Amino acid sequence: MLEQMKWQEARKLWDLGQYSFPRSLSAPVSADTVQIECNPGSRIFGYDWLENTEAEKRKKLIEKNPLEFLYFTKPSNKGTILTARLLAECETEEERAALWIAANARELSEYGTVKNLGHYANLLYLAACEFLIPRCGVWHHAMKKLVPAVMIPYSVLDSMIIKDAAPVMGLIQMNTFLLQNSWTILRYASAADEESARLFPHSRTLL
Repeated sequence: MLEQMKWQEARKLWDLGQYSFPRSLSAPVSADTVQIECNPGSRIFGYDWLENTEAEKRKKLIEKNPLEFLYFTKPSNKGTILTARLLAECETEEERAALWIAANARELSEYGTVKNLGHYANLLYLAACEFLIPRCGVWHHAMKKLVPAVMIPYSVLDSMIIKDAAPVMGLIQMNTFLLQNSWTILRYASAADEESARLFPHSRTLL
C-alpha cells in the first residue's frame, strides 16, 4: 500500500513547528496595493510577488511611467502569481497554512538528489491539497513553480538526514519565514477597481 498522509497530520506538524518562529507563519498576508492609471474604459487587476527591493522599484516605475510597466515589463511566473493571490485573499488561518505547505512542498519535491526530501515533500503537498481543493482550489498541473524562491542553501538541504516528514516541515516553515521577510506581494488595481472595492468591500475579482 502506498504511503499517504492526512491533512490533520500535516497540520499538526505545522502547528508544532510554529513555536520555533517569532510570530505565526499563518497570520494574514497583506498585499501592497499599487493603483495604475488607465485609459477610460480600461481596467487592470492582478498580483505580483517580487523581492522587496524590486517591489519598491516596480512601485516607482508605475508612478513615473505606467505605460512602460503595462507594455514592456516581463510578466512573472503564473504559478507564483496564483499563490500570491490565494495567500492574499484566503480567509482562514488554516487555509493559509495549507497554501504555504503545499506551495513550498511542491518546490522542495523537485530536489530529488537529497535522500527522502522529495518523498516526504510530496506527501505534505498532497495532504495540503486534500484540504485546499474543496475550499479555494489548487494550481494547474502545468504550473511548476509555486513560490518565487527556495532560499535555503542547497548545502544545508544536501547535509540533512531525513527519516520522516518533520524535518521537511521545518524546511517549509523556514522558507515561508524567509519569503515573508524578503519578498513583497503587490496588488495591481486600476482606479475603477479601487472605487468598486470601496463601494463593495466584500466582493472579489478572481484571476
